[in-house]
Amino acid sequence: MRGNIVLGDWRPAFLTAGAPLVLVATFKLLDMFIEWVLEENAFQSTYGFQHKLRQLNRLPIFPVLVESRPWLRDRLVGLYRSLEPLRGTIVHDRRFTVSDGAIRVSSSKGNIVGPQIEVGRAELRKLALTVVSILRYVGGTWCLDQYREKVLRHDLDSLASLHGLPSLGQRQPFYPTVRYFSLDADPRSIDTPAIRIDLAKHFPNTDRMFDLRVLTVKGGAVVDAFLFPWALLENDPKWSGSINPEAYRVPFPNDIKPQHVHGHDAC
Repeated sequence: MRGNIVLGDWRPAFLTAGAPLVLVATFKLLDMFIEWVLEENAFQSTYGFQHKLRQLNRLPIFPVLVESRPWLRDRLVGLYRSLEPLRGTIVHDRRFTVSDGAIRVSSSKGNIVGPQIEVGRAELRKLALTVVSILRYVGGTWCLDQYREKVLRHDLDSLASLHGLPSLGQRQPFYPTVRYFSLDADPRSIDTPAIRIDLAKHFPNTDRMFDLRVLTVKGGAVVDAFLFPWALLENDPKWSGSINPEAYRVPFPNDIKPQHVHGHDAC
């Protein structure tokens, strides 16, 4: 016989107990990155936080991916400056409280207690994800494409209370794959401006991109499938006249719904 007993969900308890650990670990990742940048610039380091903060005033050159984006460089430095004293409190002073995954902590440098700063559960998650993502982009493990850059800008806007810099004004990125069933054998005949209008209607206040999957229908069945990337559609209203659709032929998706096959439809 085999049994399975669930005694409780450990995740809420971890969010409560683990928030200080997440914040300190995230800062440590950022600190190691800053330290590496300073070493690459041949800046002498004592590995003390205050010394590294002073070295940042000398404007070291960051990796190209960061240096070519001043908005990213400045917000990384801003996060480092604001998180450093909070990390010190958590590690050395324990002047913080945790509830429901949120942490409330005050700077206590030089025995001077600063105002309490609250980092909510969602904000803490965003902070950790943002720092890890940037390291993966810099290291080349992940590719910083157009969509991911917009996500990064949006997430940094969500962290404005921590880095202290103005909003970049990045709306929530939205990047679906639009599926269009067409009775026209030529997949280039799709009215993409109409798709843009429809997306704007259903998903307002977002920064919209989309890939276009065209399924051509004949005799009540799908006979061809094509996938056109956003790079073709973004800036060229006459994109269809300059491409060979055969280069974008793909396998049929395995979740085709019969009710969509009998006419023009997009989903």
